[in-house]
Amino acid sequence: MYLWSLRYFEQKGGAMIHDELIKRLAQCNEIIKDVATRIHKYPQGHLKANLVRRNGKAGYQYYHREKETDTNGRYLPKSEMALARKLAQKEYCEKVLTAAKKEKKVIESICEDFSKDSILEAYTEMKKGKRMLVDPYVLPDEEYARRWQAKVYEGGKFEEGDNVQYTKRGERVRSKSEQIIADRLFDAKIPYRYEYPLEYEPGRYIFTDFTVLNPRTRMIYRWEHFGKMDDAKYRKTFFWKQSAYMRCGYIPGVNYICTFEDNENPFDARVVDKLIEKLFR
Repeated sequence: MYLWSLRYFEQKGGAMIHDELIKRLAQCNEIIKDVATRIHKYPQGHLKANLVRRNGKAGYQYYHREKETDTNGRYLPKSEMALARKLAQKEYCEKVLTAAKKEKKVIESICEDFSKDSILEAYTEMKKGKRMLVDPYVLPDEEYARRWQAKVYEGGKFEEGDNVQYTKRGERVRSKSEQIIADRLFDAKIPYRYEYPLEYEPGRYIFTDFTVLNPRTRMIYRWEHFGKMDDAKYRKTFFWKQSAYMRCGYIPGVNYICTFEDNENPFDARVVDKLIEKLFR
């Protein structure tokens, strides 16, 4: 359990967990506020539902218990099902209100005692000379990103005559659109690796256009830009790549990003800005 917790912290980070608790607390407060404004508008009393069987078929008969002392209450015919629904909704709201208040109390108690940076501070508060000798369980986002970015790897090879563009980081990429993506990531200080290999079958690799890290969540995304979608041969590459990525656990809309263009639909850099804002902020 202890090791699992450390892995969770490495993936999520104390700040991430704290943020999730605060978000959940806000949801509880919203539910409590909403239910409190609704609940007094419902009819007095409670609903009783009796299961009955007639001609082999099961159904329910509903009774309105206007007072706590009522044993059975007044039978509600079909013409009063609107009243039955209101009473059922009232009971549900009462249960929700009780549960939300209980959850709010628990979260507030946790947040009061929980420092989102407590484990991280065990590392950051050490003197640099000692910190250099430590293998920490949890790294600061900046240090995690730096180490991730510093990994040495062999990317795709450029052949004689290949189209080459240079990014702000000084690396070669294969198209103007890839240069735009790289420069937008660089400007946003988002760590990325260009053409980082993915082994999709033993000994066979895809050199992903961009492998991108969100340092805060530790989430890694594979990003392919398909720039020749009007080319029939090129589209075949698109289809088998989709399958290969999904077999490796990279799912579109989750941790796999695709952008596109063709001759009639040029690449729009604003798409990159929106993806950065949505996935990496």
